[in-house]
Amino acid sequence: MAVLGVRVRLGAGATVDDVRALKTWLEREESLEGLVSRGKLSIEEQAGTDAADGRLGPDIELVLRVLGDVVTLVALTEYTARAVKTWTNNRRRLQDGDPDPQIRPLDPDGE
Repeated sequence: MAVLGVRVRLGAGATVDDVRALKTWLEREESLEGLVSRGKLSIEEQAGTDAADGRLGPDIELVLRVLGDVVTLVALTEYTARAVKTWTNNRRRLQDGDPDPQIRPLDPDGE
């Protein structure tokens, strides 16, 4: 059975605190909060899976996994992208550096 979800990775300008702040932001984002509170979406920190040698910044990414037939991958990607963009804009107003977020679907096996 295919696992639906998206992976969010922050770039070299980000810190571990940025990853954790973004996770909290996503958990409270209106379009995702209901899914999280009903146990239909998990948002987890995990070690990066495709870090290049010499990568700067945290090797931690956020993985959002859909737990049931509650939302499409397209909708989850859209909700996540919108929330990440808002978080990024807020962060830029408060801190220097660019977290350079990347969002991509999980492979069918959930990796």
